[in-house]
Amino acid sequence: MLQVSGFPISRAAECLPGHEHLDAATCRRLQELDTESWGQFYLQHRRLIRGVLAGHLGYGADLEDVAQQVFVTAFSSVTARKVELAGDESGLRAWLVAIAIRLAYAERRRRSRFDTRSEPYELAHEMLPPCDPVRAEVFRRAREVIMQLPNRLQTPWLLRHFERMSLDEIASSVGVSLATVKRRLTSADARFRKLAQRDAVLREHLSDGGDA
Repeated sequence: MLQVSGFPISRAAECLPGHEHLDAATCRRLQELDTESWGQFYLQHRRLIRGVLAGHLGYGADLEDVAQQVFVTAFSSVTARKVELAGDESGLRAWLVAIAIRLAYAERRRRSRFDTRSEPYELAHEMLPPCDPVRAEVFRRAREVIMQLPNRLQTPWLLRHFERMSLDEIASSVGVSLATVKRRLTSADARFRKLAQRDAVLREHLSDGGDA
């Protein structure tokens, strides 16, 4: 079981598409601060973390800096023995996403204080094929809509619909019960659909039964 600052995340983290299974030996090497293992860990999870951050912040020149900080924070937590990566992969990705969410909220607060602006929202090549401008536009508009909701609804929706995370992973990442995640997603979906109906592009997409 993964211990994060003494708090156990006991739900098994489902392997996301494109991510290799993290076995007990890998967790042990990460705990031992093996640099090669941390390098692999970064490469395996960089797309996920960039996606989580981009959902909250948009794509901009500073996105990679914040993504790097997520892994620096994770490494520092292990170095300081605040986190024990013991046993198996349970909760490992959820823990990393939780760090990304905290940093994304902090970055949004910073931007609001200094009135800084992110560069125009653009989808990275890892997220969508560059030859699919229609889907890219749907993503952009969907993010604009979901940003109108409070954080407690935004984050589960982004993790579920943009990053395809399991409900258990989302619950672990945001630190609430599975039942709470389900309630928040139901509320977020309903409010998203109501707002999306006002957008011609999203309205057409929703009528096709797709996930924005």
